[in-house]
Amino acid sequence: MHHQSDRSNVAWDIETTGFGWSAEITVSGFWFPHGHATLIINVGPHSVDKQDFVDRLTGVSGVPVSLFVASDEGELLSEMKRVVFERFDREYNRLVAYNADSWKGGFDLPFTRTRCIRQGVDWMFDGVLFADLWEPVKKRLNTTYTAYGSSANVNSLTGSYNLLLGQNNRLPMLLDDLEDHSWYYESPYDPFEDSGSAAAHYREGNLLPVLEHNLADIHRTWELAELIRRFVSSKDISEKKL
Repeated sequence: MHHQSDRSNVAWDIETTGFGWSAEITVSGFWFPHGHATLIINVGPHSVDKQDFVDRLTGVSGVPVSLFVASDEGELLSEMKRVVFERFDREYNRLVAYNADSWKGGFDLPFTRTRCIRQGVDWMFDGVLFADLWEPVKKRLNTTYTAYGSSANVNSLTGSYNLLLGQNNRLPMLLDDLEDHSWYYESPYDPFEDSGSAAAHYREGNLLPVLEHNLADIHRTWELAELIRRFVSSKDISEKKL
């Protein structure tokens, strides 16, 4: 089952120093179709060995990874604008994210809008077609987990990914007709339990795990988008131009 638009998904996710309006974006990552990722890091007061990081990130993910090192958040936002302009095909691509702009507000898009305003950078996603995966996962797939007599919905990115694409899943047998990539359905290599750990490591200047966390999140997001494409009607997936 394919969307009527049948666009290729480009997954996106950010890491930040916190949740408040004055917090900053530390990493912005894009996972492109056919297995390639572009990460932009705001190094701030820290430093990185770019080639070593690229080698390590490519090693854990199994895909080519491009890394742009920005000296501050303004440069990170400007580089995001360049990536969207040069790499994002407005006719054939669709931006996807997880709980980035949901009916409750989401996180990534409102956060990025405020940071663009604060840094005086134009909106990089102007006119880009966007779909949030949170609603279709929550409403169109059963992610209810029951234990000890109570049940809860596993609606976080990590929780839904593990439930739908984790171990003991026979989906790869079902989707044999998809392109055969060795990285497809591999268990992502996230060093953290949650994004709060990423913020703490960033503050300490331990940047490689922060990048690995972001890479794992965009990897998960892209795979979930492909899963939803196969199993959920396009009418149940809200698309809009940003």
